[in-house]
Amino acid sequence: MRLLVFVFALLAIALALDDICKKELETGPCRALFKKYGYSTKEKKCVEFVYGGCKGNENNFETMDECQKKCS
Repeated sequence: MRLLVFVFALLAIALALDDICKKELETGPCRALFKKYGYSTKEKKCVEFVYGGCKGNENNFETMDECQKKCS
């Protein structure tokens, strides 16, 4: 029974990470100019974009490598 719960927990985590990469890139309403990386569903790859510094979503990574590891 514990193994079954563990397997479902891992599956839920994997699906949640996949959903992050399906979110649209969001600059957010603030006006800062931070260079970030996110997965573009249109280009089907990680791309650089400008993040304003607040709000946005989880499709927002510090490095291209981090984005590629989670979304490619």
